Amino acid sequence: MKLLINAKIFPYNNSKAILIKNNKIEFIGNLDEINISSKLLNIIDCKNNSVLPGFIDSHMHLFESISNLESIDLSEKLFTSLEDIRIYFKNFVDQGNHKILKFHGFEHRNISENIHMQFFDNLNICKPIIIKHRTGHQIFTNKKTLDFLGFNKYEIEKYSNEYPLNSKEIHKKIYRFSTQNNFDKNIRSYNSTLLKYGYTTLVEAGALNSVVKFKKIQKYINNEMIDQNICYMPGSDEIKNFNAIHTNKNLYLGPTKFMIDEKYDFNEYKNILNKYLKTFSTDVAFHAIDSETIHKIIINLYEECKDVIKNRIIRIEHGTEFIPEFYKNYNKENLHLIFNPNFIYDYGDFYLNNQDYFDIENIFNMYESNKYGFNFGVGTDSPFGNNNPFLLIFSAITRNTKNGNNLPGKGQITLKEIIKAFTINNAKSIKMDKKTGSIKIGKNADLIILNKNLSNLKNYNEILEVKVMHTIINGKSKYRLN
Repeated sequence: MKLLINAKIFPYNNSKAILIKNNKIEFIGNLDEINISSKLLNIIDCKNNSVLPGFIDSHMHLFESISNLESIDLSEKLFTSLEDIRIYFKNFVDQGNHKILKFHGFEHRNISENIHMQFFDNLNICKPIIIKHRTGHQIFTNKKTLDFLGFNKYEIEKYSNEYPLNSKEIHKKIYRFSTQNNFDKNIRSYNSTLLKYGYTTLVEAGALNSVVKFKKIQKYINNEMIDQNICYMPGSDEIKNFNAIHTNKNLYLGPTKFMIDEKYDFNEYKNILNKYLKTFSTDVAFHAIDSETIHKIIINLYEECKDVIKNRIIRIEHGTEFIPEFYKNYNKENLHLIFNPNFIYDYGDFYLNNQDYFDIENIFNMYESNKYGFNFGVGTDSPFGNNNPFLLIFSAITRNTKNGNNLPGKGQITLKEIIKAFTINNAKSIKMDKKTGSIKIGKNADLIILNKNLSNLKNYNEILEVKVMHTIINGKSKYRLN
């Protein structure tokens, strides 16, 4: 049994003792109420610092995050012309020690010229090359790479005219390649990072999530290479294959993930949603960034498909331009918004430089989402966003960018509200709030101990100095600082 003493369960500022037996929270109260021999207890002194439920990353991409450990990060590189790209990639013309060159974090929207596959062919890079856009959806590459991935000449010609690439087949081939080589070693490294940051539950949110990938994650959990509990979203094209899948408390199925082409009109969305909702009874999650896509999904669901939704959970993933005031009549529905406020820090300067394209004040509008009573949680969208939880919390509250600018908003949420979003709200969005997401007797012992008392922070910059001292998952100590 574990006994946490001098624990300040945020947001409360009085010290408590927390008794953990097996994998559950057995007791919360005053230390003198516990009548158990200290010889039977593993006593952990929290030193009057904050204790939180473990963080739940409600939208992330596990295998892609691991794969990116062997990929070159371009997120700090500003490309404003094709010549900028040409100059940068001259350094990679002859890379004999790499089977394939991988890059991520590329942003092309600051370039006014059109980018074609032939441009990358003409760079004369002798190795296959994969350059992922910062969102992870678009791929920039050359014909040599498509040939390397096994596409025939007719397919290569077809993809040459669809640039940048965003084909499911392209992503599937890249995924299969990305889980080779040093993948097992990198899983251990990434798992250690997640524990250091206090993540106890992950929501794997890939639109192409398959049974094969589910079983790989299951293997890594069984081999104790992944410590977190994982909620796995089946891809909408794959859900029919999950009938015989066995789940457990550490790996279970979440809402079905949809990524509908943004170019489809309102009626095409209606037909897709109606067909799915009448065929399957699962909860549903929709990739929806821009205001138009969000509108097509929400109005179709709650006006056109109301009879078949029933009370299933509907998640809006990202919700970048969700306008709470416009949809306030739907705040009593089982609608859950999953925001990525870390993007304010990572990409806020890009939003500010492109205000004709973005509705700046409504980007990740958590203040009005809270004001109008919506269920909202947060996810990092790792590896496409920084997965430092304290940076995410800082960004959500201050709306500050990495260059020190401020993204205008409708108002400011509180530290209490963003931590609630990161824990119990995220748990509700995957129907796990009865088991995790808050510190209560009978719940799973998924806890983190911090190096500070959050109630005593003097300014928001101190959030960036907060560290996790101890991570406990299902009652087991998985990480201790130093």
